[in-house]
Amino acid sequence: MKKLKCAVIGCGRIGCEFDDNQSNIIKTHAGSYFKNTQSDLVALCDLDEKKVKKYAEKYKVSKTYNSTKELFKNEKLDCVSICTLVSTHLKIVEEAANSGIKGIFLEKPISDSINDARKIIELCTKNNISLQIDHQRRFHPIYTKIKKILDEKKIGKIQTINAYYGAGVANTGSHLFDLLRMLFGEIKYVKSESSQNKSLNEKDPNLDIKMKFLNSTVCRINSLDYTNYAKFDIEVYGMKGVIKMDLIKNQATLAKISNKSNVYKILEKENIIKEKISETPIQRGLKDLINSIKLDKKTISNGNEGLKSLEIIVAARKSFNQKREIKLPLANNNFKIHSK
Repeated sequence: MKKLKCAVIGCGRIGCEFDDNQSNIIKTHAGSYFKNTQSDLVALCDLDEKKVKKYAEKYKVSKTYNSTKELFKNEKLDCVSICTLVSTHLKIVEEAANSGIKGIFLEKPISDSINDARKIIELCTKNNISLQIDHQRRFHPIYTKIKKILDEKKIGKIQTINAYYGAGVANTGSHLFDLLRMLFGEIKYVKSESSQNKSLNEKDPNLDIKMKFLNSTVCRINSLDYTNYAKFDIEVYGMKGVIKMDLIKNQATLAKISNKSNVYKILEKENIIKEKISETPIQRGLKDLINSIKLDKKTISNGNEGLKSLEIIVAARKSFNQKREIKLPLANNNFKIHSK
């Protein structure tokens, strides 16, 4: 089967850099295309001339560009990754759509406003473009397994959920909100307040958030200062047990209550929830996107899922600004968020 001609726009961290000194662990778009037998990485694009040349040499790419306009003018691409600032996403998606692209792997958040996110989805739908948003935990089967455990009520009725994140409500929060929706369903409202633990990006603050789902489950999201270390966890407390998830390592444990005591029941030893994968989540996301292009099916992390994650980010920011609960879903608006 003919390989898809692919390019990466934005050779920064997730585009190319995370694979430096990580020869056996693929964490980037460029590395994923390079390793996939169904894709041919034919071009890289970045404003930084030194950066684009460095990674062109690493990935044996002969075509480099400093302009997306020139890239789409000169290359007949099947698929492109957009790993640039969130404020540029709509413009580049428009250029890609006009070039006849078949698939877009778009970094999260989907856009910097709800209105622009909806335009991105409309463009992709109109032009029959497969759109994948890089919410990577959707690509890891351990979270599908955890959802099954929760749906089967293996830990009983959920009492409460605690989550921990840092580095900005849009940057890291985007991943967290998408996974919470995947596991627990749609959200009724969010209420946020300022955190004493600051984000390194002043334009993308940390917020402490109370989130209520339509099923009345409550999640409390606690922000942390990532200056010295990162903790990105979800703890789910049920009537019959506890699930703890490490979203950095993609690992989880399950502890059920012991029936040995008739007074205060205690949790048994934690058991590891296992789900081995031969490829990293971003590689699996690319594989799903390629299958979507070739089989004309919806991607796992499609544009509508990305829009709903963005709505929660915007709602959290608006809740902080207005000092009140913000109900979901949100109407069209141009409130702008910032992310790396």
